[in-house]
Amino acid sequence: MTDPVSVGAKTILQGPELPARLLDLEEPPTVLYLRGELPRGPAVALVGTRHPTREGRRFASELARDLARAGVAIISGGAEGIDRAAHVGALAAGAFTLVVAPAGFQRPFPKRHERLFRRIVSHGGAYASLVPDDKPAPRHGFFARNACLVALAHAVVVVEAPVRSGARNAAKWARSIGRPLFAVPAAPWNSKGKGCNQELRLGARVAESARDILRELSAAHLHPIPVPGPSWAAGPAAPPPQMELALGQDDEIRLLRAVAKGAGHPDEICASTGLTVGRVQGLVLTLTLKGALVPAPDGRLRVVAQADGPATSTQEPETIG
Repeated sequence: MTDPVSVGAKTILQGPELPARLLDLEEPPTVLYLRGELPRGPAVALVGTRHPTREGRRFASELARDLARAGVAIISGGAEGIDRAAHVGALAAGAFTLVVAPAGFQRPFPKRHERLFRRIVSHGGAYASLVPDDKPAPRHGFFARNACLVALAHAVVVVEAPVRSGARNAAKWARSIGRPLFAVPAAPWNSKGKGCNQELRLGARVAESARDILRELSAAHLHPIPVPGPSWAAGPAAPPPQMELALGQDDEIRLLRAVAKGAGHPDEICASTGLTVGRVQGLVLTLTLKGALVPAPDGRLRVVAQADGPATSTQEPETIG
């Protein structure tokens, strides 16, 4: 078994090194212990009960997968149930996921997720904690973890949660610092989802698919605003000439050419283009929202073909997932 200490580069972030988004908290953390790198593009937190229904677990995994395929980083807390499903869904898409954990990397909580956490970091994701690597989860540290998790996200989704739950504490943090909050509606007889319905009554937005969250990210301008006009240089690997993209978006061109050549997953795109994981995720989201990329039925990305029609700045992808 791999020594967990050897997995990923260990970084201690303090003072000005801390992510600026943490300053939205009334009492931001003074230090963050990190394995891997924090997401640089749009990120969504998925939270929920440790004891979900089978349908709730499946929905969380599929939602995370669909968002990840669109270039969104998935953040969750590494717990049993919905958290685990979110991380696994992102991994299934070959994409980035961040664990914001209550315990240090060498003292994982829960213990049975140690292998999952190592896998996340070794596959380009990250593990962040408010305590050092060798420290267990402090008794009263879960609420502070929730606050940090929410602050690092651009939107928060409660997938399935009872009325009294840690996920609702995360939702409370989202409301307090102004993060867009979504909840998945639950059937009245599903006691494990009643907290979601309570959040909807408090003003949370309905999340029925990844498209609902992607619209919010688009409205928040978390991707470049496209300037219509052709930007493709001549070359055998160039995508269809009628595709309209922002002038000067060289990285977009590199990414689309890589996909046109067969790089269908983020890790393949990184290898082909030399772009970082964070940059690729942001570009995939941008190009999906523009209609320049769509996920194929097998989950691989593909460039919109001529038969699909021209891509414009307002066109939404036909499918997500």
